[in-house]
Amino acid sequence: MRESEARIDWEYEGKPDFSSGTGATRAERTLALLSACVVPAVVLWLAANRDYGWNGVQLAVALALAFDVGGGLVSNALNSCKRFYHTPPKPSEGKLGAVLKRPARFASAHVHPILVALLFEGDRWATYGLLWYALLMLSVGVVLRTPLYLRRPVSFLAVMVATLINLSFVAPIPGFEWLAPLLFLKIVYGHLVREEPYRPT
Repeated sequence: MRESEARIDWEYEGKPDFSSGTGATRAERTLALLSACVVPAVVLWLAANRDYGWNGVQLAVALALAFDVGGGLVSNALNSCKRFYHTPPKPSEGKLGAVLKRPARFASAHVHPILVALLFEGDRWATYGLLWYALLMLSVGVVLRTPLYLRRPVSFLAVMVATLINLSFVAPIPGFEWLAPLLFLKIVYGHLVREEPYRPT
C-alpha cells in the first residue's frame, strides 16, 4: 500500500475484538494469526530436539505462552489494535474493555516470567520470575510517564536494555530464551506506544 492509499482514522464500530482490535481488516487478522504460530513452532522444535525434560503440562504451558507472546507482539503493532487500545472504552466493550484499556493494568496481567520460573525452575521464582516482572513493570511505568513524542524511542531503549540483560546478566530458563525480549516488545513498545492508526482507503 502506497502512502497515498492510507488514511488516519481513530473511529471504529462493531463487535469488540480484544485481540486484533475492533474493525481489523482480513489482512490484519491473518497476520496476527500467522504470527501467533511462529514462536510455538520454535518451542515445539526445541522441545523435540533438546532434552528439557518437560512433562505434558509444562509443554502445554510453554506453547500457550509462546502463542500469547508471539501473537500479541504482532497484534499490538496492528493499526487496528493501536486504534482500539488508544481510544476510550465504549459501552459495548463492557467491564473487560474498561480494564484492558488501562495500559498499566493490561501490562500487570503479564505474569509470564513468574509462571515460567515457578513451573520450570522453581528455585528461581525470585531471581528470574520476580526480577523480570519487576523490570517489565518498571519499564511500563517509565514509558507511561514519558511525553508522547518521546515514548517510542524510550520504549525501544527499554527493549534494548532488556535484551542485553537477557543475553549477558540473567541466564534464561532453558527453552525460554525468547521470553523476555519478546515480552518487552509486546508490552513496552507494542501496547504502550500510541501511534496513528493508518487504514486502507
